[in-house]
Amino acid sequence: MPIQPIDPRPVAVAMETIVNALTPLFIDPAGGDEGLARAMICDQIDLYKPQSVPDLLRIGRIIGLRMAAVDNLRLSMDMNQDIEKCWTTAASLSKEADRMVESLNQSQAAYAALV
Repeated sequence: MPIQPIDPRPVAVAMETIVNALTPLFIDPAGGDEGLARAMICDQIDLYKPQSVPDLLRIGRIIGLRMAAVDNLRLSMDMNQDIEKCWTTAASLSKEADRMVESLNQSQAAYAALV
């Protein structure tokens, strides 16, 4: 059975949902510029070369997990934070992101084998 072309509407909705969810995590690195924050997110998503809505959702989780890990490292520099807990949390988030990347790679390899 030939693979059907992707309907762009669900992809656009998924993309917009992901960008909206991740924007608060990118506002500070973008110097408060929401447009730049959104562009940074889109660039990150494009690097993973999504091929479907499920890919986009995985990629959104990967980016969110990575940013949360970085934020925990930032928090570890605050004198009122438990450094070990922040680093442990960052490591856990990073490992989960790695698992999501592996899942994405497997999914994309399976998709490539079909086309």
